[in-house]
Amino acid sequence: MHSKRCMWLAALTWIAAAAPAFAESVTLLRVFLNDGTAIVSYGEYARVGDRLVFSMPVAGAEANAGTNPLLHVVNLPVSAVNWTATEKYAESARYTSYIANSAESDYAALAGEVAATLNAIVLAKDPAARLDMAVDARKRLASWPKDHYGYRADAVREMLGMLDEAISGLRAAAGETSFSIDLVATTPEPRRDHVAMMRAPTPAEAIAQAIAVAKATDVPADRVSILRTVIAAIDDPQHVVPAGLAGPTRRWAIRTINEEMRLDKAYAALGTTMLKRASAAAERADVRAVQGVLQAVVRRDEELGRRRPDEINALVEQVRVQLDSARRLRLARDQWAERAGTFRAYMKAVAPVVEAMGRAQRTLDDIKHLAGSDAEALVSWDDRLTSHARMLNAVPVPDELKPAHALLSSAVTLAETAVKTRRQATVSGELQLAWDASSAASGSMMLLSKAQEDMEAAVRLPEIR
Repeated sequence: MHSKRCMWLAALTWIAAAAPAFAESVTLLRVFLNDGTAIVSYGEYARVGDRLVFSMPVAGAEANAGTNPLLHVVNLPVSAVNWTATEKYAESARYTSYIANSAESDYAALAGEVAATLNAIVLAKDPAARLDMAVDARKRLASWPKDHYGYRADAVREMLGMLDEAISGLRAAAGETSFSIDLVATTPEPRRDHVAMMRAPTPAEAIAQAIAVAKATDVPADRVSILRTVIAAIDDPQHVVPAGLAGPTRRWAIRTINEEMRLDKAYAALGTTMLKRASAAAERADVRAVQGVLQAVVRRDEELGRRRPDEINALVEQVRVQLDSARRLRLARDQWAERAGTFRAYMKAVAPVVEAMGRAQRTLDDIKHLAGSDAEALVSWDDRLTSHARMLNAVPVPDELKPAHALLSSAVTLAETAVKTRRQATVSGELQLAWDASSAASGSMMLLSKAQEDMEAAVRLPEIR
């Protein structure tokens, strides 16, 4: 999508930059719609992928007018255009414009170039150099008609004939007895099926064309913009539009703009409402409800006349994302329900250990901060922690809880180490052993907290992430 937008913007920039240059003398092309309507393209159009972009005069256009006409950039799908008729007319228009404006001067320049080359050949003394100049001149001359719409092709062929005779003589003078001719072949210019040029549209005709484009475009914002330009052209006193056309056209344009704005609001509300419903249903893992939202989107679009296919396609895609999320969550919750009994059994089995570790936090905190500890309490906790460690080794652990169980086991082991090491420090009076006990106590407290968090997360009812 991004590359298409960039291509369209590039075409739009080119047209905008070229518009001032067209004011002096511009070729009026025609874009033929599939219904046969011929739309004026003020200057060249640009085909960008499956889109056709061009400048359309909305209130008449004269190729040599002193002022710039009122233009509107049009962006149509190529599928709405009769491309064969459009290209055929464009070829004839370019030919007609070239013949009228540049052909004779270009031919005069060619004739002067040929004369200069012949003069240089005469003055050159090296036979090989003279031959090279003649052959090069012939190649340029032979390609000229093809690059200049076949203008004066007969005269060019006559010059080519004379050059061929001269080249034959120059080859003989250069001493070439055997050679292969490697020249640009001259072929008759294909016959052009010339299309009669249409006159520039009157303001009324230009407005009628703009209306046709507004009906043909598949971009609602472009349709509204074109119709607003039409209204401005009708209201401008400089543009003489018959009252019989101006009044009905203006009223129709206003009604259509109002209808487009109503549709914009309706489709915006549809998108907001349906996405909210789909999101809520997905969070409940209600697959049927999300599918119902998809069906509701299609029904409402039909009620609105299917006037915003791009918006609906985007909305359907977003709802389908929610549907996928609902299906994933439904499966995860079904799996959770299947395993819930196992989770409860495990949590019941380890509950005494978790509760005991919770009561041991005060003692472990004292050990951590080297704040002293009661000898009897240390002995008591040593025995209990050893028993808890054996208990954890015997508990069946569901796969989902194995990481959390490993953290809990490590927390108990570190707590046991902290108690034993603190007792050793108390007996020996060694400060380093007290610090070692502190590190073990700190690690135990941290792992217990993490184990509890992971257990709660593992047994919690799944939600959309």
